[in-house]
Amino acid sequence: MPEILVIDVGNTRAKWAILDGYQVTDHGAVPTKSVVDSLPDILAKSAAPISWCSVVPPIDAALTAALDASSRAHFRLTCQDAPGLSITYPHPEQVGQDRLANAIAAQALVGAPVTIIDIGTATTFEVVSEKLGFIGGIIAPGLSAMTDYMHEKAAMLPQLTEADMQPGLRIGRSTKQAMSVGCTRGYPGMIRALLEGVYEEFAALGENQPTVLLTGGAAQGFLREALNEFRAEPDLTLIGLAEAHRRRIG
Repeated sequence: MPEILVIDVGNTRAKWAILDGYQVTDHGAVPTKSVVDSLPDILAKSAAPISWCSVVPPIDAALTAALDASSRAHFRLTCQDAPGLSITYPHPEQVGQDRLANAIAAQALVGAPVTIIDIGTATTFEVVSEKLGFIGGIIAPGLSAMTDYMHEKAAMLPQLTEADMQPGLRIGRSTKQAMSVGCTRGYPGMIRALLEGVYEEFAALGENQPTVLLTGGAAQGFLREALNEFRAEPDLTLIGLAEAHRRRIG
């Protein structure tokens, strides 16, 4: 497989990576607001063609113009151009391009049916049917919404950090421990409860139970341990962008 340079423009950071096959050989990130100015440095990392996606519309025109000016071959993953991925979701334009990349990567790695759980600022589920392709998903609060909200809205509750998480606890003997139990047991419990609905939907479609892949925050830290029955793929979005480009060029 040829080397690909991928760029994933998120709300706060734009991640770039070089992939050889499905292996990330180099990677980095820049603030989204400076991705256009940083583009020459990113392009200097590799002479490979570029595959990219964005969930930040104000950046798109300037980044497209900069890529055009670079004379480097580039492909943008969108709902109108998602090679090999059928989309039967009624409003495909509402689906984040990173979610489409996740779905394409999952197809390539494990096939369909498959469900991807991507935990970041929000927790998103991408649901891919064997018969119908991308059929929809779920959007729930991310873990930080739980920890930050409690601290911001209740004067007596401290800010929790990753170091405060104690997955083995069942009952807290301090405020931080009590909050830790709520997060480390409650959050994975929410994930599994949402998955039950996904399993029921696949059964109603007459399909097998989907493979579940974890990415984003779920692919590392205490959540990885708490959800260890599922396969973790931390580079799923990057793999999907590379795979989409390979499919596009045939």
